[in-house]
Amino acid sequence: MDLQQTIEKLQTLCQRGDARAVRDELFADDATLCGEGAENITSGASALLEALTDMLKVTPHLSIRAVSITELAEGAAVSWLEWSSPPAQGMAGEPMRFRSLTAWAKRGDAWVIVADMYGMGAFGA
Repeated sequence: MDLQQTIEKLQTLCQRGDARAVRDELFADDATLCGEGAENITSGASALLEALTDMLKVTPHLSIRAVSITELAEGAAVSWLEWSSPPAQGMAGEPMRFRSLTAWAKRGDAWVIVADMYGMGAFGA
């Protein structure tokens, strides 16, 4: 599976609300997650699952667009992703938009996230 297909899989699993599958299938065991407004760097299976579960509660119809994908070396790449979701049912407000710089590593035949750094808003916003 190439990296674009992996990003599409990420979107599908997110739209299903399956935080456990996102973590288990698309995050490395030692992955980290951090971004705007975060108090700490999130790492470890339990903490990642909690963060992903919280994210998917407020972004149930998440769409993910790869703005760019850059292969750094064999088995290592980064992508700029743009994420958007209408508000969760019963929540008022504008669609949620954020962007991330995601570092990927090839583990066997699969790409996994090793680090994800996010910020609020869309590119150019």
